[in-house]
Amino acid sequence: MNYTIVTLFIYLLVAGNATFFLGQHLYKNGYYFLVSIFNNREEIIQPVNKLLLVGFYLVNIGFVLLYLSQNNNITDLRSSIEFLSQKIGVVFLVVAIMHFFNILVFILIESYTKTKQI
Repeated sequence: MNYTIVTLFIYLLVAGNATFFLGQHLYKNGYYFLVSIFNNREEIIQPVNKLLLVGFYLVNIGFVLLYLSQNNNITDLRSSIEFLSQKIGVVFLVVAIMHFFNILVFILIESYTKTKQI
């Protein structure tokens, strides 16, 4: 059995599915966050939410694929688990940082629009 091929396949399977399900979850629940920021302006909320979803997929899938490369041969179960935990852990950290940055940007937009309305 070639541990390297199996491990890379598992990495793509886990990271790809996590990206898809997180994107869907953020899309569904992010709608309510955008409603409060854009004051129920549906003509802006839906397109922004869809653009965020597409951007999320593009950035994360691109990162997952770029981060796929590895220099060491995976020869046993232990090195396979170590590889998967390192790669998937970093992918999740990048997703979390990107999500935090998006939230921060929208909070800044909301505070800016509230100061302009006064």
